Amino acid sequence: MRNLFSRLFLGSSTILAAAALTACGGGGEATPQELAAASAPELAQSLETAQALSTAGGTAAADEGDDDLVTSLDPQPWELEYDDATAQAFIASLPPVSSEARAAGTRVKWNPGHYVALSRRDVGSLHTALREIKSVPQVKGLLLRYSWRQLEPRKGEYNFATIDRDVALARSYGKRVFIMIETKAFKSGLRAAPSYMYTREYGGGAYKIRISAKPTLGTSHRYGENIALYNGQVRDRLIALTSAMGRRFNLNNAVEGVTFNETAMGQAVNPLSKAQSDDFFRNLAQVNTATRRAFPNTVVMQFINFPSSYMPGLVRNMLNASVALGGPDTFLNDHDLNRNTYPLYDQAQGKVPIGPSVQPENYISRSQNGPHSPPKVTELHAFAQNRLHANYLFWSRTLSGPHKPYNNVLRMFKSESFGRDNAGGLRTGCPASYGVCVRSL
Repeated sequence: MRNLFSRLFLGSSTILAAAALTACGGGGEATPQELAAASAPELAQSLETAQALSTAGGTAAADEGDDDLVTSLDPQPWELEYDDATAQAFIASLPPVSSEARAAGTRVKWNPGHYVALSRRDVGSLHTALREIKSVPQVKGLLLRYSWRQLEPRKGEYNFATIDRDVALARSYGKRVFIMIETKAFKSGLRAAPSYMYTREYGGGAYKIRISAKPTLGTSHRYGENIALYNGQVRDRLIALTSAMGRRFNLNNAVEGVTFNETAMGQAVNPLSKAQSDDFFRNLAQVNTATRRAFPNTVVMQFINFPSSYMPGLVRNMLNASVALGGPDTFLNDHDLNRNTYPLYDQAQGKVPIGPSVQPENYISRSQNGPHSPPKVTELHAFAQNRLHANYLFWSRTLSGPHKPYNNVLRMFKSESFGRDNAGGLRTGCPASYGVCVRSL
């Protein structure tokens, strides 16, 4: 995704820069009372982790949402071009998906509808966002981001205290959470991987990517990071993380889904070889499959966009493994997405869940890096519903800029014209790759 808010506009002696952090059923609707009534073990777990938050404070605070934090990557020219030879070779290199990964016949939590992606994750912001949507049953909950580095402060030692806190809070409002595992760092000074991974054993742990945004102005730093997923050890550690998360959260009815951030690789300071790119996406496919196995009763989603040549194979693996297809952008008229990415949504419809998102730039332009031409939020809703076949739709809670576009989203949610079915006009059919879709386990 190319973030329009993160581009720099230079005029005379004035520099204007802004960036934003962003980033979703049938089968009946749980009442807030039903969802808020957590089991005794769940409540005990939440109380236990409250103490752990004090020890996680330093790391968690560094990873809390920041209104000035960039969360998107400009795809490079090679990522936009489709090469059939690369695509076919990648497809041929993918291992088959076992029936165990598909979890056929398994009951899966299924609450399609609208979710709000927050730009901040402090308790005050969570309360505010949840109060705004508490009375709108079609808005099911929140999408919240957590960095891998935060979740695994030391090798094999996991700290899920912040997730526990946030899920318990959402549940108290009768809402649910999508957990996004972030494996990229978009702000200079932040790291993408856990500390122990910055060694030769893990291929350096991460590679530097160029960023240009407000947080770096006036500093000598212009680099973010993406994890070195071309390294097999990094892949295995990420699988270990999601396996531990599955043991903790798979059966929690307030956790609707787990998702990974976008596939765009970013402009590497030291360009990756083709072999490294091949290994990166082959390993990502294995991570997707293993995470689905770890969360058999929960939606597992991968946000996709670029590189174009790897997306058909990655999506084929996702369909075989019952991994949902998500996306970082809902642009009404974007050439590259219309040509190579959105057709993959057509392949996925009805087979796996689909969850596009409305990012800050989608509120102000109809194409990536396009002119200022704000669409109506009802247009974005209709496009996601009709063109992208959305079961889930993640709305960025963007309140920056003169128009504060999320206020328009709230007005739509509460308007008479907003869909009054359980999913707010989105598609509710149980995906064919799922066994049985249920409101709660």
